[in-house]
Amino acid sequence: MPTSRSDLSYARLFDDLRVALTVHRCGSMTRAAVELDTTTSTVSRQIARLRESLGVSPFIKTEGDWLLNPRITALIETFEHADGAIASEIGRLIDTDPEAPREIRIGAMPSVIVEVLIPALGALRSAVPGLRPVFENRIQEVGLGMCDVALVFTLPEGGRIKTRRCGSIAFGLYAPSGWQHGDGWVTLTDRYAARYSKARETWFGTEPALKVDSFAQAVMAMHTLGLAGILPVVVGASEAEFDHIPGSGLDLTRDLHMIYHESRSQDADLRCVIDWICQQTARLPALPDHALRERQTRIVSVNS
Repeated sequence: MPTSRSDLSYARLFDDLRVALTVHRCGSMTRAAVELDTTTSTVSRQIARLRESLGVSPFIKTEGDWLLNPRITALIETFEHADGAIASEIGRLIDTDPEAPREIRIGAMPSVIVEVLIPALGALRSAVPGLRPVFENRIQEVGLGMCDVALVFTLPEGGRIKTRRCGSIAFGLYAPSGWQHGDGWVTLTDRYAARYSKARETWFGTEPALKVDSFAQAVMAMHTLGLAGILPVVVGASEAEFDHIPGSGLDLTRDLHMIYHESRSQDADLRCVIDWICQQTARLPALPDHALRERQTRIVSVNS
């Protein structure tokens, strides 16, 4: 039975909701415990205590993940909004040293972090000396997770999330100089590339020689084994030994979207980070001109 409203300890409930929000964002009690600097058993006890307070289980365990019970979604979203708004307001009110260290978590695909954001950190540190970015690799994730701001391909379906299109990232077919059709190719694992696998196998005429878990691993395999592969243009163009292979029809461009919680809209540090990220992603390289010409030629041929 749920506790009556008059019997609730709101201080304890606030703490338990904070734990539940972390589990929701992390997807597991173990990862939440790491974020909260506590033990999994402590997290489990607080979730059990929240269940007793609310009279409903906060989570539904499915295939190893802890999914939020739809019955408390509105409560968790309300708490998340309040928690973010309080943090932003405290940051506005407290007169702190502008150079005092303050962390901002930024989630993005590894290639964008390594090739675009980290090289531009000087500009951010000049604008906000006390800011300390914490980068988190995110590829297929849709939501924020534990990040303050994230770059995603797919927008979340719900929640109080603010979104902003901040550019696009191009992917192209690259291969070591001298590579010929039939010499083999490398691809990311099905977790990341399943939607493209059929078209790629059709063009190459074979199954991939190797599947890897990151573009960094793909680049290493291309160098050592002489394989072709689809790479972000920002990565492929920086590899002097690689050539872009035009006319494959495998090149593509995907929109990048920035997401952050609406409760952080007035957070000065976050606004600076958002502007800085947008400045950098606006400079992401496009597909080589000859690739665009090849694509336009095919479109004209089909339409005429």
